[in-house]
Amino acid sequence: MNQLEMRIRDVGFSAKQLLRYIRIRELRRQLTRQALADLEASETPEAKNGERILFCGVPVHRNMGDQAQRYCIRGWCRENYPDRTLIELPSWPFYSRAFRERLARSVRPEDLFVLQSGYCTTSRHYEHRMHRFVVGRFPDNPVLIMPQTISFRYPRDGFRTGRIYDRHKKLLFLARDRVSFGYAKRFFPSTRVLLYPDIVTTLIGTRTFDGERDGVFLCIRGDSEKKYSAEEIGALRTELERRQIRCETGDTESDLPLDMLVSGFAEELDRVLEHFASFRAVITDRFHGTIFSLISNTPVIVLATNDHKVVTGTDWFRDVYPEAFALADSTEQALERTLRILEREPEMDNRPWFRTRYYDLLKAKWEETCGACGHPEK
Repeated sequence: MNQLEMRIRDVGFSAKQLLRYIRIRELRRQLTRQALADLEASETPEAKNGERILFCGVPVHRNMGDQAQRYCIRGWCRENYPDRTLIELPSWPFYSRAFRERLARSVRPEDLFVLQSGYCTTSRHYEHRMHRFVVGRFPDNPVLIMPQTISFRYPRDGFRTGRIYDRHKKLLFLARDRVSFGYAKRFFPSTRVLLYPDIVTTLIGTRTFDGERDGVFLCIRGDSEKKYSAEEIGALRTELERRQIRCETGDTESDLPLDMLVSGFAEELDRVLEHFASFRAVITDRFHGTIFSLISNTPVIVLATNDHKVVTGTDWFRDVYPEAFALADSTEQALERTLRILEREPEMDNRPWFRTRYYDLLKAKWEETCGACGHPEK
C-alpha cells in the first residue's frame, strides 16, 4: 500500500470512492462551464428574438427512459414555441452559487421554465432541490414541471415544498400517477396540479414494425428500486427456457457515451425500439421498459418495484391497451400471463391516444394556469 492509499484509508475513503468523488466534481465543473456558456450565447443579438425556454434538469446519465423524456420534451417545446431559443440545463450547475447568481441576472420576464420529468419530487433528491430553487427564485416567470412521481419520506419535506410552490401563481405541476396526484393535492394545496401521463407515451402509435418476432425479453432493473432478486428473475428465465422459449435479459441503459447518446438519440431510440419489437412478449419492472414495449406493439407484463412508481404509473394502460398490457403480482404470475400471451399471439396496433388526449392540449392548459398573470407567450 503506497503513501497516498494509506492517507485515503486514514480518512475513511477507499481509492474507488475517492476517484468517484473526483470524477463527479470534474463533471459538475464541466456542466457548469457549459451551462454558463449556453446562457451567454442565448443573450447575443443572433438569438431568436431574445425569447427563451429554459429547460432545466436534463439528464446527464445514459438511462434510455430519462433520455427519451428529454427527447420528447425538447420536441414538445420546439413544436409549441418554435420562435424561442431552447436552452438545456442539467441540475448540477444549480449547486454553484456563481451559476445561480448568473442565471438570476440573465432571466427576463418573458422567459419560460420547463422542468424535466421523473421520480424527483422526493425528500432530499438533488433534482428536487433545483425545482424548489427555480420556483422560489423566479415567481414571475411561467414554470411547467413535467410529470413527476412523488414520494416524500418525511411529510415535512412535502409541506416545505408546498410553501414554496403555493406562492408561485404561474406554476403548473403535472403528477404522473394517481398516488402522486393525491400527494400533490395534499402538499401543494394552492398550486394547480393535473394528472398527466409520462410524455414518452406520445410516441405510442407513431411507429410500425414488420420484422419477425421470437422469444421473451426480460427487461429488469438492477438498482435499489428492484423488488425481485436476481435469483427470482433467474428462476423465471429458467422456467421459460425449460419450455423451449428463447429468453434475453437486459435493461434500459445505453452503452453509448453520453455525448454520443444525446446527439444521436433518435437513431439509438430506433435501435432500442426495434430490439423490443423483435420479441413476442416483454416482462419488465422498468417504467419506460413498459412504454417502449407499447411503442413497439409488443405485449408487456409488468412486475412491481419496491415503491408505487411502476404499478401506479402504468395504470394508465390498463383500459387503453387491455390486450397489450398486464400486471403481475409475482414472478409466477408473470410466467402464467406470458405463456397465455404466447398461446394467443394477439395482434397489437396501439393507437396514439396519449398525444391527442393530453399533450396536444398541454400548451393551452399552461396558458390557462397563468390566467390573469399573463400567458406564457406574453
